[in-house]
Amino acid sequence: MNDDLSTLLTRVARCFPPGAPITLAPPVAFDEASARWRGHVRRWFAASNGQVDELPFWDAHSLAGVAQALHTARICDDLRAEPDGYWVQPSWASIASDYAGHHIMLDDDDGRVLSVAHDDDHVVVLAPSPELWLEGLLAGFADGTIVWDDTFGLITKRVVDDVAAHRAEAAARAAAPLSLRQKLLLALYLVVGVGVIGAFIAWLEAGR
Repeated sequence: MNDDLSTLLTRVARCFPPGAPITLAPPVAFDEASARWRGHVRRWFAASNGQVDELPFWDAHSLAGVAQALHTARICDDLRAEPDGYWVQPSWASIASDYAGHHIMLDDDDGRVLSVAHDDDHVVVLAPSPELWLEGLLAGFADGTIVWDDTFGLITKRVVDDVAAHRAEAAARAAAPLSLRQKLLLALYLVVGVGVIGAFIAWLEAGR
């Protein structure tokens, strides 16, 4: 594929169902952002300024706009200035966020797309460039290895299957009849609980 970022983002947006469409925001020029990021990040935001909505785009992350990326960058700058420093690099810009401290970041220097958690220095490289990241999403959606989910947005089918299996297992455990051991333990807890409550009441009565 040789599509540019704007075309690729538009094509990925078409993977979303009519009932939960994402709306890409048009690119907006920010002088501060242009001064901070002059490479791959500038190319990304020249294609789109994030989403108008906050629906999940990829793995429960929504695409960030320039203002949000700058806000995240300033927080990282403040942490980097502290005595212990900070491992998030100045060239990294948040292009998507789950609003819980996890970001998809783009390295302005070399174009890598990174999965970054604010409290964990283990960084996962999702793709060597934003174009290849988006092309990978499109290819995965086409062959069924990436699907749409109302919680995650686009996500690998394996994750959806794992979540469904976990929920089914939890439901089966909840519906399963209690074993003899579980019944005995429950009865023991009830007896001990009633005994403790009775002793407490007796102590209160004795103190009157």
